[in-house]
Amino acid sequence: MIWVVHYVPFFLFNRQLFLHHYLPAHLASALIAGAVLNFICTETVNYPISYRGLDTPPKPREYADLGVKGAVIVGIFTVLQFSLFIFMAPLTYGTPG
Repeated sequence: MIWVVHYVPFFLFNRQLFLHHYLPAHLASALIAGAVLNFICTETVNYPISYRGLDTPPKPREYADLGVKGAVIVGIFTVLQFSLFIFMAPLTYGTPG
């Protein structure tokens, strides 16, 4: 939603759009991508969802275990991001190619 809120006003302009019009929307997409990647890779949470009351016994803490699945997903995500950077670099930096 935050991506759309920032992207649409600049898209409606009747003039040329520059890279700085898209960067805040891209930043929002990158933050959301990190949250989605964390959600995909982990099956547990690192902290309790609510605070313990005075009469509630403490529960053991659970820590996220990424394992092999997390490393594979992060590796694929990194290769995909790097390949998209290489593909879009001539357009972004204004170099012929």
